[in-house]
Amino acid sequence: MIDSHCHLNDERFDEDLDEVLVRSFQAGVRHAIVIGYDLPSSRRAVDLANREVGSDQHPLSAVVGVSTHLAADWSDRAEEEIVEMLDREGVVGLGETGLDDHYPEPPRSDKERSLIAQLEIAMDKKVPVVFHLRDAAEDFFKILDRVGFAGPGVLHCFTGDEKAMRMGIERKLFISYSGIVTFKKSTDLQAVAAKTPLESILVETDSPYLAPVPNRGKRCEPANVIDTAKVVADLIGTDYETLEEQVETNLLKLFPRIGAYSNSD
Repeated sequence: MIDSHCHLNDERFDEDLDEVLVRSFQAGVRHAIVIGYDLPSSRRAVDLANREVGSDQHPLSAVVGVSTHLAADWSDRAEEEIVEMLDREGVVGLGETGLDDHYPEPPRSDKERSLIAQLEIAMDKKVPVVFHLRDAAEDFFKILDRVGFAGPGVLHCFTGDEKAMRMGIERKLFISYSGIVTFKKSTDLQAVAAKTPLESILVETDSPYLAPVPNRGKRCEPANVIDTAKVVADLIGTDYETLEEQVETNLLKLFPRIGAYSNSD
């Protein structure tokens, strides 16, 4: 299995990262994508993607960008550095960026400015994009259409409704489910997951956040993606092995650069 979205660049992994990678490898994780959300975390993601990994660990890839929550930090300097990092070894895409209206700050104008700038970079560099989307689906898809972004990309930690799911797929976006889909009260999300086409599904941890049942409330790590994947497989009516194979196929379609240096095949 591949963890399509984690934050091993978070300081909560500073003291035991090697052990975390060993545990996830032993659990059956073969690759993990480390996602940046600002310049420091993006630099750290690049460093992790280029670190030496032991024989009992799996490789990592990096995605670099500035999140919607930090959109006010977008600047010419940020743009220059993100563009430079996209050419680094181990970097497979841009993100996370997106649109989130659940929180009022930063101002919507900053959120849209940052999103549009990063979409333009992605289209110019021909790289996929990792999106964070919450409570803003209609406007988000209008922006994608307006700038002419036609994928590929992924709606990470998806919590939207069926309409948003299908609008994403129409725009060549994969739908990634996190530990939230395992929560007892996530019945609406589970219903959406059950209707998501297998060829559009990814799974993730969003580590260190959102640990799936039965580890909810604990620090999440890539090994926990197995628990989420088992629930998703049950929801869509397939076996774990079939989901695992399709997720790896989907990931390589989304992030073709992985195939150049990954041992996932």
